[in-house]
Amino acid sequence: MAARNYKKVFYAGVVLLSLAGVLMLATSLGTDFWIQAEVKRDLGNNQTQDGTMNIGLFKGCKTFTTIQNCGFQVTEEQVGLNITYQPSHPMVAATIAFNAGAILMGLIAVIFSAYNVFTNPIETFAGPMGLYIWNGVSAVFCLVCLILYAVLYHLYLSGNNLLTQAEFDSKFYVATSGFGYSYWLVLGALAAFLTNEGLVYLSGKHIRSVFQNRSGSMKERPSEDVLMY
Repeated sequence: MAARNYKKVFYAGVVLLSLAGVLMLATSLGTDFWIQAEVKRDLGNNQTQDGTMNIGLFKGCKTFTTIQNCGFQVTEEQVGLNITYQPSHPMVAATIAFNAGAILMGLIAVIFSAYNVFTNPIETFAGPMGLYIWNGVSAVFCLVCLILYAVLYHLYLSGNNLLTQAEFDSKFYVATSGFGYSYWLVLGALAAFLTNEGLVYLSGKHIRSVFQNRSGSMKERPSEDVLMY
């Protein structure tokens, strides 16, 4: 009984961390701070006009001093000449898809880890082996999402590529640019799902022991059938 309660503590931790991972992924998907940039305009005589820009997976916001244009759909004309940055673009669509997939796998991990807190399932995908799988797949999806967007940023969305040609001709330039908190939330979710793998391991359910238990039970069945016969 004490051992069972000990395991429940770890499974409860998996529930909380899986839920945290899902919330971080959902927040990253719905917010427009995957990229943040400081934009300036050279006015001459050592004077500049300051501005900021933030971009999400669906839309973003540009602010040049008192001129504000928020909620725009990010298109080739608004972001830069090198990319049509909207959900139909393959790399953006793939980022969204893997983010959504990680959310789905994370929700499954929440459900089955809660199931393990209150009962002792015998099904493979509902028990500890399932927790390894759901959290592992969620972590892989998060990692792919991070890599895809990092490649997208470094190839197309860094520096003056964030500006339109008209803004560039008007002596606007990007002083600094980098990933915003929406991007780093995906990294936080990745850390949560990887931590869950460790919690399942600490609960005493190692991947090797799970397979050994299943193979052992399979070996016992023929002998039982012979005795019954």
